[in-house]
Order: sequence, then C-alpha cells, then structure tokens
Amino acid sequence: MKMKGIEILNFMGRSNKRVLVHKHMEPITSNETVDIVLTPQFYTFIRETLAIKFAYQAKNIAPSLFDDYLNPAKEYQYHVYKCGEDWCFFAYDVAEIIHFLEERGLRSYLIGKVYFIQELASELNTPVALGAKEALQTIDNVVTVIPQRLLASDRELSPLDLSSSTLQHAITLNQAHDSFISMKQAIILGLLLLLLGGTFLVEGKRIRASIANSLAQEEQLLEENPKLASSLIRNSELQKYKPIDEKERLKRDAVSEVSKMLSKQSHLKSLTLDEKHLLATIETTSGRILKEIEKSAKRSGFKIVSKNQDQIVLEKRL
Repeated sequence: MKMKGIEILNFMGRSNKRVLVHKHMEPITSNETVDIVLTPQFYTFIRETLAIKFAYQAKNIAPSLFDDYLNPAKEYQYHVYKCGEDWCFFAYDVAEIIHFLEERGLRSYLIGKVYFIQELASELNTPVALGAKEALQTIDNVVTVIPQRLLASDRELSPLDLSSSTLQHAITLNQAHDSFISMKQAIILGLLLLLLGGTFLVEGKRIRASIANSLAQEEQLLEENPKLASSLIRNSELQKYKPIDEKERLKRDAVSEVSKMLSKQSHLKSLTLDEKHLLATIETTSGRILKEIEKSAKRSGFKIVSKNQDQIVLEKRL
C-alpha cells in the first residue's frame, strides 16, 4: 500500500522543487534538496516605512520591532528586505521549522533555500487552498491564513502552483542559524584555505628540494674530504675557526662605531687596525662636536689616548 504524502524524486539534476510548508501538509518523501516556502504559520511579519538605506541597518533594529509580538520563551531569527518604499521584516524560529519538517520526513540537510509566502502577496488576492480546512489570501497587502468556512460556500479553491512563481528573497539554513559567515563567505573561505594549502605544499616541496641539495653538497664535501666525516673532527675544525671569526667581528664592529662618530664637521684623519687594537684619529673644527665624539667613544668602550682643540685620538683593544 502506497503511503499518502508528497513524493519528490529527481534523478535528472533539474532545479530544486518547491514545497509549501503549513501545519496540515502531507508527509514528504524526497531524495533531493528541496526549497521550502513558509506560510504565516511559521513566521511573524511586519511592514514598516523607515528612513534607512541598508538592509543590515534594518536587521539591527528588527528585534525591537517585534517586542510585543513574539513568544519570549522562543529564540527567533530575523530576515529583512526592501519591498517598494517600505521594509519587510520577518521573525521565525529555526528550531521549530526544522523540527516540523523532520517530522514530515524532510531531513534538515535536504532543506535548500527558504522563502516566505509574503513575497507572493500580489498573486494571492483571491484565496487558494491550504489543506482541507484553511486558505491563503492577501488582506491589506499581507498574506494571511483564513479558515475556509469563512469564505462563500460556492467559492472554488485551487492549489497554489509554486513552480511558476518568481521568488527572489531567500535565506539558507546556515543563515537561519545565525552563522558567523554566510554560505558564499564559507565557500570563499574554503577556496582561500585550499589555495593556502596548495601554497604550503609547493613551499614544502621547495624546502625539501633545498634540504636535499644541501645534503648532496655535504655528501660531496665529505667524499672529497674524508677526514670531515667524523663529527668530532668537524667540531674541532669549527672550534679552530671560531676565534678567528669572533676577532673579525670585533674589528668590523669597532670600525662601524668609529664611522658613526664622523659627520660633516668631523673627519677621520688616520686609522690603524691590527690583531690587538684599533687606533683612530678624528679631526673636527667644533669644540661641541669634539665633546660629543668623546661621549660617544666612552659609551662604545674606546679609550681617549689624547685630545686637543681640533683633534681626538681613540683606541680600542680587540
């Protein structure tokens, strides 16, 4: 016996089917993503004329607009879009919607885009059937659920065909859960992370190639100089050249310190540098500059060998 309900089977890859969601809808059997259209039974709607330009500004004030209309025990999300000269505000409980749809057989991961029937207000000036006992009709520009018993007895109702309706203002499930990022942002972020991962792989290969090249050079050196194969010998060689390297560093640093004492008003008359000490003679035409050179020399560890009005001799042991 076949179960009564809405059966959606799509194996051809066409665009998502749309389902009108209301309290008395039939169970859904689907193997594909389904776009849903919510009736007023699942949202609260307010239309306001506000002197604001952007949707994010409207969304920021949405909670205050619904203060007197919502159940404080529930957690609501908000959707806003421009409708003519006004703003359309929607408040809805995501948990309630998902729970209801799962009870009807539609798993949450199969929920695609989510629309609000209010967007079709201009198409519902005459009532359409909503189950066996209710109808949808636009009253004062607001789509409303009304009992069929309030309609004229001879009024014929027809189902609403959503396949031919134009719907533009959708939300997605991740937006409904107030995600920090939208689906579009998540895709962009994912692509950036993928690109970054690719960069790391390329850089990793380059580093591995560099290491391999260094190891090859090391092996070649060891082949040419077998004595260096022993770590003890290598360390011994390093220790032998280390004092020389340190001495050369001291020479370079001392010369650099002398150069910092030179300016337009002072020049280097002579410089003597050997393994044990540096001796520099600086001439200047200013007594003030001479005093500055003397202070700088003392800070840098130089000894003042002699000085007069226009000349100072500095020494530094290495």
